[in-house]
Amino acid sequence: MLIELKFKNFLSFRDETRFLMTSVKSFKEHLDTNIIETEREFDLLKTAAIYGVNAGGKSNFIKAINFMKNVISNSYSNSLKNDDEKPDQNVQFRLNSKSEKANTMYEVSFLQNSVIYRYGFEINGYEIKKEWLYRKIEREVPLFIREGSEFEINSESFSEGEKYKTEVNTNVLFLSHLSQNNQSISRLVFHWFKNMNVISGLHEEYYDKYTANRLVKDSNFKNWVTSALKYLEISNVEAGEKDGEIITYHNKFDENDLLIDAIPFQADMESEGTKKLIHILGPIYDTIKNGKVLFIDEFDSKLHPNLSKKLIDFFHKFNKNGAQIIISGHDTNLLDKDIFRRDQIWFVGKDQFGASELYSLSEFNAKTVRNSSAIDKKYLQNEFGAADTLEISENLIKLLYES
Repeated sequence: MLIELKFKNFLSFRDETRFLMTSVKSFKEHLDTNIIETEREFDLLKTAAIYGVNAGGKSNFIKAINFMKNVISNSYSNSLKNDDEKPDQNVQFRLNSKSEKANTMYEVSFLQNSVIYRYGFEINGYEIKKEWLYRKIEREVPLFIREGSEFEINSESFSEGEKYKTEVNTNVLFLSHLSQNNQSISRLVFHWFKNMNVISGLHEEYYDKYTANRLVKDSNFKNWVTSALKYLEISNVEAGEKDGEIITYHNKFDENDLLIDAIPFQADMESEGTKKLIHILGPIYDTIKNGKVLFIDEFDSKLHPNLSKKLIDFFHKFNKNGAQIIISGHDTNLLDKDIFRRDQIWFVGKDQFGASELYSLSEFNAKTVRNSSAIDKKYLQNEFGAADTLEISENLIKLLYES
């Protein structure tokens, strides 16, 4: 389970950005549905929602954790490629002369089997500048700390690091190298990131194949999806012949309204909202069933507000395995005290220097927001920031009609 994400100097985020999935102990709303109780000194949130203006940095926030995952997953394999085959990893904040050449930094803390792990690295292009892994059972201890090619290894708690520290190149993460060699602690951390998924609510082609394949391999999932889609008058769902293709079936009736057949519809015959719902149910099912972490950018895109609410409500009430979903979106119907706690709502805005800033609704005092506040209205009135919009100025109107 995700505890904390930190990153720095990534795309529109210049300064260190901190995102927490720990609950605020003084907040008492939705304790029975929205909270994951732990054996540690803190509890965790099941969901979080991130709001902000267009180009404010919401998608870049999601991209940061995806970039970190991709570097961890592909560090070893990318080191074997030619330079022209490698993806671009120069992702620094470019609106500042210092930051555009500086390292980027990423760190995640997570809870696994009641043990806290904190792993992070600094990177510049493909060169690993720093890397670290800590573990906390009773007190936090470093397992390894790396600066360039120099390593400090905790030989008592992380003996697996001693064997390989002289073999790893400066363009390969030590964690990835150790995991490639099946070292136990490193594999555990590596697999946590493999089980943390990132998808876009705008582009289903990145996960439609997953949903289609699951329909073939998992009969329980097929039954679950079919049950979920009954309200759309869809009687059955199955994978098509093409990779990633999904076929829906609609009942056909005679002139006396008696059921006589079920007619197959290809995906392009369904609405965009229906296609998105079917495709996104695969990752959501997998996340809830297996207690994973899922980031969804533009979650509410193409979905009816009532459907978005239903999906979040379902996740809160029937999530039994410690799964977490972090979404970004624009639908203010979800900015509702009956859906989210104050510590589950985050905002992204930009400062005068073009840098994105992330902050939580929980940071506002009681004069600005209470448990009873109409959060959606206050947000649209820009009382929390991150809601600026197009300014209809006299000059804008004048320029429209100038020849």
